[in-house]
Amino acid sequence: MKMKVLPVIALALAVCMTAQLPALAFAYSGIGYSGTPIKYGGWLIGQVHIEIRHRMQEAPWAKITTTSTNGSTQVAYSNGNGWYRLYLPPGDYKVNATYAHYTQTYDVTISEDQIYRLLNIIIDRPDMPEFQDRLASK
Repeated sequence: MKMKVLPVIALALAVCMTAQLPALAFAYSGIGYSGTPIKYGGWLIGQVHIEIRHRMQEAPWAKITTTSTNGSTQVAYSNGNGWYRLYLPPGDYKVNATYAHYTQTYDVTISEDQIYRLLNIIIDRPDMPEFQDRLASK
């Protein structure tokens, strides 16, 4: 009896795993370029860094806000290693990265048929008096 049950359990397990393969293929949305070109617009990808105690470090969970010229905004957060990815249609954007109470702004242009645009963000620490205008909250 035991020898007949084992193949049945193995077959049932194989059928269940095969049925879930398509769901697993679409569930992953990792950081980086997927290899397939996007017809209109592209990905804004990169890593966020900040200098802490004279060492450049990744800024985990930094908030990246993009504002287009027509006023629409998109928000993304970097992962635990500072990497972020955000799809943008063609146009000009103002990218604002905020980490703790520090902020940094960049101007970015995404053109048609652009697969990706790499923007590594380095947040300046405005601890010195000449950078006080860059504080997100005073």
